[in-house]
Amino acid sequence: MGSYADLSLGKLEVAWSKNEFLLSHSELFQENCLLSSPYDDSENEAEKEWYELKLELVKDRLELLGYTLEYAKKQFENSSPFSDEDPLSISFEEVLKILKTVDVSKVTNEFSEEAKPGEFAPQHVQELIKSSRNLDFAFDHWDLSALLENFCPYSQLRVLAESPLNLELPVVWNFDEVVRNGWVERDAITHGVTNKFLIVTEGTSDSRILRKAIDLLRPYINDLFYFVDMEGGYPFTGTGNLFNFVKGLGSINIQNDVLVIFDNDVEGVQAMNRCLELELPRNMRIMKLPDLDEFNSFPTIGPNSEAKSNINSKAAAIECYLDIGRDAKIRWTNYREDTQCYHGSLIAKDKYKKAFLKQNEIVSGYDYRKLERILDSIILECTAIANKALHRTSR
Repeated sequence: MGSYADLSLGKLEVAWSKNEFLLSHSELFQENCLLSSPYDDSENEAEKEWYELKLELVKDRLELLGYTLEYAKKQFENSSPFSDEDPLSISFEEVLKILKTVDVSKVTNEFSEEAKPGEFAPQHVQELIKSSRNLDFAFDHWDLSALLENFCPYSQLRVLAESPLNLELPVVWNFDEVVRNGWVERDAITHGVTNKFLIVTEGTSDSRILRKAIDLLRPYINDLFYFVDMEGGYPFTGTGNLFNFVKGLGSINIQNDVLVIFDNDVEGVQAMNRCLELELPRNMRIMKLPDLDEFNSFPTIGPNSEAKSNINSKAAAIECYLDIGRDAKIRWTNYREDTQCYHGSLIAKDKYKKAFLKQNEIVSGYDYRKLERILDSIILECTAIANKALHRTSR
């Protein structure tokens, strides 16, 4: 009969493979997701291994691999070329509405009825569609499989993650049987991704703060990003150098996925706009640190007085997104004729930077909310890159 490996959400199997034709799902997991336990056979000294991570965290990894709801919709609306059956007479939005109520932990493992000739979906799903989407029944595997028919395994996981009832369920990759029976070498079972996002910033401080923020606040996706090696000195210090770098990468049609991040200040916005005028490859995106309501009325010191000013797009460097308390102030310095704006910087910014960079774990009472907003923006931009790539390869 051979040996099998499978990918499942709770007890719902979404993908399987056999013998040497192992389908790898390593991109969904990190090294610390590898678990093991003794075999039931007490004579076997080896341990059974598998990868496991709850769906709530897998969801973010799926997004960064391009498996978004947008991509799932595209799959659903493009009928499988391998199926002779007509698709369900139901829209993607209606399917998603149904799936948002599904509790996979309560899905039975039984196939409750035989398919009738020419019938695509079991009776339960047909009744569901005809009765204004009445959800008052228990799904079995067949019912749920009918709704998930047009989705690939990763899109199945993504749409099932829309139900809050499923977020704590484990996504499990069971590969042990094919390894134990000699079909695949253990060394071939890996974790993590090969295609990562290169994050490029204006300077060393930006990169170090972002690297630390990802490691602290989003450790379950930190393997998806890498930064320019700064050991020999950061090569892109300043907006001018970074603009030239972007221009150069665009001209050579770089294959890496690249996200360039500018500060939310006068020079950063100006350089970002110059970059956006370039003809950039699809795998490169440009952003600045996000505007925040907290910056609309921020304490500042000018040449003659103190006042509260809007520092968005004027003086919000990355240190402003740290926990800087209520007493922090921006000092306005040189006036830019080309932008007709003053340039400003955070007073004592190194103090705030050092306090953050020395953290090795989440610190109780530290305000990470502004950093979270940056990470949300980064994930949104990187997801857009991955989504475009997936759309191209699936055509």
